Amino acid sequence: MGALTWLRDTFRRTPTQETAPLKETLEAPTPTQVRRVGYEYGLPLNVQNSSSLTSATSERQQVLSQLHQAYMSCNWVSASVDLIARTVTAGGIQIVAEATQGGGTAEDTPEVARLRRLMRFCNPREDMVQLLRNVATDLMLFGDAYLEVVYLLGEPVALYTLDATTMTVIADQHGEVSGYIQDVDGVRTAKFDADQVIHISLDAPRGGLYGVSPAQKCLLPVTAWLFTMATLKECFRRGDPPRLHVDLGHLQDADVQRWREQYTVYNLGPKAVGTPVLTTGGAAVGVLDQRKVTDYLDADRQMRDQIISAFGVPPAKLGIIETGNLGGGTGEAQDKSFRVNTIIPVANLILEKLNFHLLQQGFGIEDFHLEFAEIDFRDSKVVEEIREMRLRAGAYTLNRWRAEIGEPPVDGGDDPIFMERTFIADWGNMQDLAKSFIVKNLGAAAQQPGSAPQDPNDLAPPASGDGPSDPEDGPGLARDAAQGEPPEEMWDDLYRRILNETLAGV
Repeated sequence: MGALTWLRDTFRRTPTQETAPLKETLEAPTPTQVRRVGYEYGLPLNVQNSSSLTSATSERQQVLSQLHQAYMSCNWVSASVDLIARTVTAGGIQIVAEATQGGGTAEDTPEVARLRRLMRFCNPREDMVQLLRNVATDLMLFGDAYLEVVYLLGEPVALYTLDATTMTVIADQHGEVSGYIQDVDGVRTAKFDADQVIHISLDAPRGGLYGVSPAQKCLLPVTAWLFTMATLKECFRRGDPPRLHVDLGHLQDADVQRWREQYTVYNLGPKAVGTPVLTTGGAAVGVLDQRKVTDYLDADRQMRDQIISAFGVPPAKLGIIETGNLGGGTGEAQDKSFRVNTIIPVANLILEKLNFHLLQQGFGIEDFHLEFAEIDFRDSKVVEEIREMRLRAGAYTLNRWRAEIGEPPVDGGDDPIFMERTFIADWGNMQDLAKSFIVKNLGAAAQQPGSAPQDPNDLAPPASGDGPSDPEDGPGLARDAAQGEPPEEMWDDLYRRILNETLAGV
C-alpha cells in the first residue's frame, strides 16, 4: 500500500462527519488543493526554457498575423466579426442585484458603488462598451482576449485592453498559469502576474492555453476567396478578354514581339472592350474559351457562404437577401438562431470571466452580477399586438401595459380583465359569469318536470321517479334504448353539451 493511499484511508472522514450538515457558506479551495495531475496539450516538456517558449510564441504570432491580414483583406470576415461584437454589446452592460430569500433584492454596498464607478470609467481612453467590444472582436478573430487590471489598495480601479497578438501565457506542463508576457517588438516587453490579466478564450479541440477562433477555422475558404477576388480584379483590369490562340504564321521574332505589345495596348483594358483583333500576313486568331466572370462570381458567393457559416452569422444579418433560399427561414427566425447559437454563448463567456475576476475576486461581491442588457429588435406592430392579446386574456393589466410604454397608471388599471368580441369581464367575477352563462343557455330545458330548480354548481344528475331500472333495458335486450327512441338527455349530459357549445361560441 502506497503512502498516499495510507494517508487517504487514515484521514478519511468518519460516517458521523459525512452525515453532518454542511455549513451555509463554504470557503473556496486554495490553489494548492486544486492542483491538477494531468498535462496540458501543446506545452513543451521544459516550459521554462526560453528558447522553446520563444519558438512557440513566434509560430503563434505568425498565425495571428495571418488572421489580422484576413480581417483587413476579406470583408466577410470583418463584417461577421464586427456584427457579433456590436450585437453582444448593443444593450450595454449593467449591474443586477440577486434576489434574496424574502423576495426582495440585495441592497447596494460601498463595494458595489465602487464597482459602478469602474463601469462608468474603466480608463481615460475607452468606455466599458468599447472595451468589451474589443474583447468580442479579439475572441472572434484570434480566439483569445486579454484585459489588464490595474489595482489600487487591493481593488480594481481601471481596465485596459491588451493586444492578443503580442501576449504569451506562462504556465507549467500541467497548465497552471503563473503569469503573462507581452512582447511587442523584442524590445518593449511587459510581465504580468496571473491576477493582473483577465484571459478570455474560446473553446479549442484537445484543450490548451489558447482558444481557436472562427476566423482560424475558415482560413482555407478565406484564402480561396482572396484568390477569387484577385482573379476578378485582374479580369476587369484587363477588360475581361477571352483567351485566344493566335497563329502568326512565319513572322519573325521581332514582329511577334511587336504584335504582343500592340495587342496589350489596343485590346486589353476596360477601354478596349469590343475592339476587334486585327492580324496581317495570314495570321489566324481563335477563341479557346469564353469569359469566366459568371463562374468567378459564383465561386465568390460559395466562399462567402462558407466564411459566414463558420462565424454562425445568417445571411440576412449581413444584408444578403436571397429570394427562394430554401432552409434560410424568415428574418425573425434567422435573428433568433443568431442570438441563441452565436451571441448568447459569446456574451456568457465574457460575463463569466468578468463576474469572477471583478466582482468575486476584485471586490468580494456575491449578491450582484453583471449582465448585458437585451434589446427588443422585433417590429413595433408585433410587440403591440402581443401586448393586446395578453391584455385581452388577462395576462397583462392595463397599468402594466401603460408602464411599459411610459404612461402613468389609471384607476382600476390593476385589475385583470377578460375581453371578447361581445363582452368584457373582470377575472375576479369569472366564476359568477360562468354560472350565468350556464343558466341562460340551459333555460327551461335544464329543469326536470316536477323538480325544484337546479343549482348550476350541482353536477349530479337528478333522481328519477320511475322506480328501479328495467332489467330488459340493456345492450341487445328487448327494451334496449338504442333500438327505440333516443332517451332524454340526463342533467350531466345536457350540462356538458351546452357548456361546450357556449365555450365554442365565445
